[in-house]
Amino acid sequence: MKIKITLVLLAAILVGVGIGFCMGVQSQEDAAVVEVPTPTATPSASASPLQLLCLDSATKSVSSSDEVAGCSQMQESLGATAIAAPLQHPFKLNSFLQVRFLAAQAAAKKAGYPLFITSGFRSYRHQATLFKNAVAKYGSKAEASKWVLPPEFSHHTWGLAMDINYPNDPDSTMWLEIYGYEYGLCRAYKNEWWHFEGLTAPGQPCPPMATNASSEQTP
Repeated sequence: MKIKITLVLLAAILVGVGIGFCMGVQSQEDAAVVEVPTPTATPSASASPLQLLCLDSATKSVSSSDEVAGCSQMQESLGATAIAAPLQHPFKLNSFLQVRFLAAQAAAKKAGYPLFITSGFRSYRHQATLFKNAVAKYGSKAEASKWVLPPEFSHHTWGLAMDINYPNDPDSTMWLEIYGYEYGLCRAYKNEWWHFEGLTAPGQPCPPMATNASSEQTP
């Protein structure tokens, strides 16, 4: 009987030790699982606002600003990017293009170079007539399109193009070709010294010139 009791006690002790060991291991595992907070990204500095040039309507002087500050009531913005086509055909020259020209015209005048818009916005009908005449002059639509585009492709009908000092003063217009980028104006075609558009942001380099206007036509 004594031996049986001893064995029962021994078994109980062993079971107790086993349970305690398992609980200890579980406690260690629980203690090892520590929630680490997900690191939060450091907020990056907000992008700097785009630089902006403003033309004083009275003095025709140009001052610097940015898109956040904007221009004053007495000033007109030159826009902060290249001038994009509107969603619908307009009825006049793009306002940003007009202001850019006025700013460049005032600077050119101080340097001794007169600049004038000899052709800006064109109606669809007027452009169609010009293209028809060009086809008669050059013998084919393909050749004519190197100089005059059909109305559906011409940037003049979108109010995005200007002919400057055409046809008599390429020397003064050279000033605009050199310094026009300061106002966001660029010569567009290699074969037309007179054709300028707002192809860049004021102060940024102009893109390479296209060989001629026919590159503006979609297939």
